[in-house]
Amino acid sequence: MKKIVSVLAFTTYLLSASPAFAAAVDLCDESSDFGKLCGLTSGNFGKVVGGFVTLLFVIAVVVALIFLVWGGLRWIFSGGDKSAVESARNTIVAAIVGLVIVFLAYFILNLVLTFFLGTGLNELKIPTIGL
Repeated sequence: MKKIVSVLAFTTYLLSASPAFAAAVDLCDESSDFGKLCGLTSGNFGKVVGGFVTLLFVIAVVVALIFLVWGGLRWIFSGGDKSAVESARNTIVAAIVGLVIVFLAYFILNLVLTFFLGTGLNELKIPTIGL
């Protein structure tokens, strides 16, 4: 019986919500943040993909740097405990390896794109088949 009453009370709460009226916004207006996406075509889709991949690389570098700082703080606060120092050192080594992998991946991706497409990651163009 308690479950039925609680379900009914929750349903009544959800149904009693008043509607909110928002102002009409033109999302394709050039001054808005979404205005650049309205003109998205196959000709400039590569730039969006290139920007997204670059953003992923930046996020990976930031995460690796956070782990590097975290490992350093763990080492400082280990208090001489050998297992804590070893764990902190492993975190620092993993963060440095992660940074090296991210930088190498970015370099190799740019090198391959330059070799095969003639452009870098920021000027990426999706290849089309000419008929």
